[in-house]
Amino acid sequence: MKTLKLHPLMTISLLQMQIQRLLHCNVAVYIHHSPGNAFDTLRAAGLEEEVMVEHPIDETLSLREFEEELEEKFNFTMELCNKDSKPFTNKSLRLFQITPCSEEESGRQLDISLELLARQGRNGSQQNRAV
Repeated sequence: MKTLKLHPLMTISLLQMQIQRLLHCNVAVYIHHSPGNAFDTLRAAGLEEEVMVEHPIDETLSLREFEEELEEKFNFTMELCNKDSKPFTNKSLRLFQITPCSEEESGRQLDISLELLARQGRNGSQQNRAV
């Protein structure tokens, strides 16, 4: 079973990499109804959890159902997109129907460790102070 791992210090770009690896598509995350940038954290997008959350992915859900489930459970808005980062027009498409573009994509591993997230959080807060 595929599991989505979410942490408040995770950046949108890390979530995008994880979605690409798990579901073979891109994702746009919105902050206050505007697309977030790659360095925004999920906390800024609305994730209220304080620790790492593992969310099992039911691949029989449609794209719309999956997006709504995450929005309802984790309080941030996202939209699954095709490889060109354009939103899917057929939201009734099932998650298992999205296919990888290449064999290489299906074998990649993504390391999302708490140490990496904490280091990113420290770097992000240092960058915010410099601005």
